[in-house]
Amino acid sequence: MPAKVSERDGMQVLSLNGDGNPPFTNGADNEPQRATFGAAITNITPAATPTDFLTIAGAAGKIIRVKSLMLAGVATSASNILIDLIRRSAANTGGTTVPITGRSHDTADGAASAVLAYYTANPSGLGTAVGTLHSARLNLAPAANGSIDRLQWQFTWVNDKAIVLRGATDILAINLKGAAWPAGGALDIDLEWTEE
Repeated sequence: MPAKVSERDGMQVLSLNGDGNPPFTNGADNEPQRATFGAAITNITPAATPTDFLTIAGAAGKIIRVKSLMLAGVATSASNILIDLIRRSAANTGGTTVPITGRSHDTADGAASAVLAYYTANPSGLGTAVGTLHSARLNLAPAANGSIDRLQWQFTWVNDKAIVLRGATDILAINLKGAAWPAGGALDIDLEWTEE
């Protein structure tokens, strides 16, 4: 029987057996209908003993799906840092933040609703932790070598679920565990999320 192309959940599916069913499980996220946003910040120096370094807060009436977080960095000498992704049910207090503006992949999608900011001085109070979702180590290369290591969390690409933020007090924090920040250390961060 000849191959057949059919429509399923907004995607074109190729069936080799002709019955409209795919011969394999899709390995990619195909959700082009959702408004998608990105944000990139480079060469950022955290506090001397950084805790929450960056937060992504949801927004009232919106479902925010965090799909990708990528971190890279350098230091004067080769170093490594531990990084936690922590879900919080309340906002941090105090500290010094710098807002991050998300940009839409499609100008027709308008402005982002998620609220992003990074800390140049630690928050004086951390919001209530719901739990640590993921943890990993990032190697910081000597600055003369350029950033050669990447830590990337990607969600929804192997049929898993994104980190979903529902409401303004549903917050994802990138936490650096309060360890001493290495001399000459700087981070680059790239994020992607959708909103509906």
